[in-house]
Amino acid sequence: MTFAGPSGERFVVGVPLGRWQANCYVIGDRARGSAVVVDPGELADDEVPRLLVDAGVSCEAILLTHGHLDHLWSVPTLARSLDVPVLLHPDDRWLWDDPAAAFGAPPQMLAELGLSGWDPPTEHLRDVTDGQGLSFAGIRFDVAHNPGHTPGHVTYLGRELSGVPVSFSLGDADTAPGEVLFSGDLVFAGSIGRTDFPRGSTAAMMRSLVDTLLPLGDDTLVLSGHGTDTTVGRERATNPYLRQALARHR
Repeated sequence: MTFAGPSGERFVVGVPLGRWQANCYVIGDRARGSAVVVDPGELADDEVPRLLVDAGVSCEAILLTHGHLDHLWSVPTLARSLDVPVLLHPDDRWLWDDPAAAFGAPPQMLAELGLSGWDPPTEHLRDVTDGQGLSFAGIRFDVAHNPGHTPGHVTYLGRELSGVPVSFSLGDADTAPGEVLFSGDLVFAGSIGRTDFPRGSTAAMMRSLVDTLLPLGDDTLVLSGHGTDTTVGRERATNPYLRQALARHR
């Protein structure tokens, strides 16, 4: 991965990782020498340290949009090796303790996936809450709680990122507008996250789409948990699930 822009600039880099191709993001500032990591899934324990070294930054924290294993896989290794806090909404703590519960499966399923001995670093775990404001690498992130895909799903809205270089192999954007939504599995380009997993809720998802996504400006860049980048305006105009959500909650 090549980091765009001259030395000293802020940056956003995204990579799809693992068998589920979950997007992991590193957002940082090379002048400050610091960054934050969003959703380090399978294989991120190798990829994230490399990205940090390439950018010349250290990690301040790991932000989780939710507790599904494809976004959580490498957290135990990274939290310990980087010695950083892990931010997760408390309503997804059940998945932190037992990721197999997301599939309605017994804990031994993790061994079948090649992840035996799940031992999350709970001493590193910190709660995030709706409306909370965070600051990492000198960048402001606003937290919104948006249940539906999971009970504790949240999104992180990066503020004041206009002109920041974006490097993402699945994306078309090369620079960020003023705001960037790290949407996890709330919304994808042309679709939304599944609600048929344990403790998912279609009704909650519809409400979350209206409350979280639709109030944002059309030029807001959406970097989601899977697939390509998009914008709020594009999804407002073309995503059938947003039209359905709006019809339910006018």
